[in-house]
Amino acid sequence: MHRGLRALAAFVCDLVIGDDWRVALGLAMAVAVTAAISRTAFPSWWLLPTAILALLPWSVWRTARRRA
Repeated sequence: MHRGLRALAAFVCDLVIGDDWRVALGLAMAVAVTAAISRTAFPSWWLLPTAILALLPWSVWRTARRRA
């Protein structure tokens, strides 16, 4: 049982964090801010797409720069 839970935790960690923990952290922060803003009268629908549009090119640029 313990071995199976460890394998599941490793899979989830690899799925969520993947190759770049900074992107995972940025998206987690965007989800948290979106949840906080959604409790106000201010519209929050735009925050997650904006975070994705900012984080994806940044991640690609960092990876390309690292491999050059």
